[in-house]
Amino acid sequence: MMIRKVVPALNNDPDAWKMVASDETVDRYGDVIRVDGWELKNYEANPIVLFGHSSFSPIGTASMQIKGKQLLSTIKLADEGTSPETDFYRSLIKQRILRASSVGFMPTKGVVPILDKDKRVTGFEYVGQELLELSVVSVPANPAAVSLAKSMNLQPERVLPRAFDEGASAFLNRRTLELHLHRLRAGAPAHR
Repeated sequence: MMIRKVVPALNNDPDAWKMVASDETVDRYGDVIRVDGWELKNYEANPIVLFGHSSFSPIGTASMQIKGKQLLSTIKLADEGTSPETDFYRSLIKQRILRASSVGFMPTKGVVPILDKDKRVTGFEYVGQELLELSVVSVPANPAAVSLAKSMNLQPERVLPRAFDEGASAFLNRRTLELHLHRLRAGAPAHR
């Protein structure tokens, strides 16, 4: 497991919520997103933050920065009073209930399959990808895409407990991989 640096921030401030948006941790889909491959130009022209990858739920904007092997974000939520929905998310962030993010992206270069010792595909390595959106989520695909837990010195295994036993996990990984391959073939954006 990679050791990650703490991102210093007052992460309970929804007007300057700093977090790791992505890094090179193997995610729950078995994928790795290479930080050097991020293309941010188009995102910077429309730096949208959504809730749960829903284009019907814009809740703010973000500035992005690549530092070392991390894609860092500073999220600014829409002003208080913008909508009941935005106020709801602001409250969950202030209470340190919501503390994770996920990136929506489109591959721009060939995707490299990751193989296990038996030559089975276990995930994909993304080496070039355009950031489309950043989402605040309840459960991220990348377990390192959390911020508040780090600033509170909580251990990741306590914040993100294992949700499935090995049998269910193997089934879900296989099904997720099938869906992921279908999305890649169709040229659909990915979410991590």
